[in-house]
Parts: sequence; C-alpha cells; structure tokens
Amino acid sequence: MVRGRVSATLGGLAAAVLVVALPGSAQAAQGVFQDHQPGNVLEALNNPRDNQCYTTGNAEGAVENGTNRFAELYEAPGCRGDVVQTVDPGSAVGWAEFKSVKFTR
Repeated sequence: MVRGRVSATLGGLAAAVLVVALPGSAQAAQGVFQDHQPGNVLEALNNPRDNQCYTTGNAEGAVENGTNRFAELYEAPGCRGDVVQTVDPGSAVGWAEFKSVKFTR
C-alpha cells in the first residue's frame, strides 16, 4: 500500500513539473509575415512561433509584418549578428536586407 502511494505521489509531482515547465512554449504570432527574395519573389510565414528563428535566405525589398508580434530582422542566418531593423506588429517597411527573422512580444 505504501509503494502505491509513493508511486502515485511521484507521478503527480512529475505531471505538475511538466505543466509548470511548458506554459508559453507553443505560443505563436497570429498573422502573416511577408518578405521579398532576389528577383522580387514573395515569401510568407503564416502564424510563426514566438522566439523561433526563421532563416529567410537573402531577403531584400519590402517587408510586411501582418502579425501581432515584433519582427526582428537579423543580418546573419540563425538570428546571429546585429538586428538590422525591428518591424512593429501590423506595419511594413519599404526596404530591408536581412538573412533571418525572429518574432517577439
């Protein structure tokens, strides 16, 4: 009987730790982010995840951030290097050159 109570208690504790560790991990921006590639090729990200880096290749041109998050545009792939520009939620910029983007609150 004691063994059953210990197992149940440990199982409940493990579940509680898991629930506490996961909030916010699956948050995503709502909306569409659009950028242009060389040759004026339009690319889009639909509902991108918060704080996840997206490599964009050699994005250059107009950028439209139709999401509800800030879009941080980075000079290097993997969201390394400097943030070259931050595009506010629901805004656009006429020209930007960047290699990756991350969405933040």
